[in-house]
Amino acid sequence: MTITRIKKEIVGLEQEIHMVLAALKARLPVMLEGDAGTGKTELAKVVGRALQQEVLRVDGDPELTAFKLQGWFDPPLVLQKGYQWETFIPGPLTSAMLQGGIFFFNEVNRAPSESLNAVLSALDERILNIPRLAAIKAKDAFMSIFTMNPYDRIGTNPLPKAFYDRCVWIGMDHQPLEKAIEIVRMRTGERDAEILRSICQIVEVTRNHPSIERGASVRAAIHIIRMIQSLRGEAKPPSMAEIEYLCMMALSKNIKPTYDTAKSPEELVKEIVEEVMSKKKLFAL
Repeated sequence: MTITRIKKEIVGLEQEIHMVLAALKARLPVMLEGDAGTGKTELAKVVGRALQQEVLRVDGDPELTAFKLQGWFDPPLVLQKGYQWETFIPGPLTSAMLQGGIFFFNEVNRAPSESLNAVLSALDERILNIPRLAAIKAKDAFMSIFTMNPYDRIGTNPLPKAFYDRCVWIGMDHQPLEKAIEIVRMRTGERDAEILRSICQIVEVTRNHPSIERGASVRAAIHIIRMIQSLRGEAKPPSMAEIEYLCMMALSKNIKPTYDTAKSPEELVKEIVEEVMSKKKLFAL
């Protein structure tokens, strides 16, 4: 029943879904690792909804501290009543443990490595020590899911070995063309099969092009289709030049050329668009 619910919202990823559910059933922390746009965050959110448990989400950033994860004391109340549970404001990790919910830590490698130490005992022993109060033990239903993009080097930090030691790892990759088309159709409601295929092919070529080290994800295809749908409201359908410009908007900053190519990202996008669209009946929009 759970898998049926998930498949209503997730395209493909059958093996990943089965493995995530198996790990969570065993009460093992799950690390979803993959490039941007591979469905890590969406899978985590949908699994949480399908399991009908509250999902307490944290997004990694440099300002995230152990106190924001565990919780903190309300200063005015502490002055009145001292350090007790009544004056303590639980953070998302503590709340998930006490409620038996799902602790979802998105982009975990964007958080400072030091703050992750606050999570380790909760992952391993399912116990969390609250300073000035006591140690709490997680309810049996407590689960945790983490995501990270290992290819993003800006604003990220290496995870401690102890963190990897406590999680099971599930790799996420870009979906094949037919699945990508289905994803874009689901997210945009687009009914024109030809334009869906064309735009998804353009995005897929960016990941297979010999002069591109890192290409774009299905998210770029969704953006392009939505812009095409917006232009349809005007007097005439988008022209070839407009389609090319839309692709430039969505793709030029999402691809990384190889070090040995003389072509700019814009030149590569133009080349790919012209190659794919020359074989299509573009104006049947």
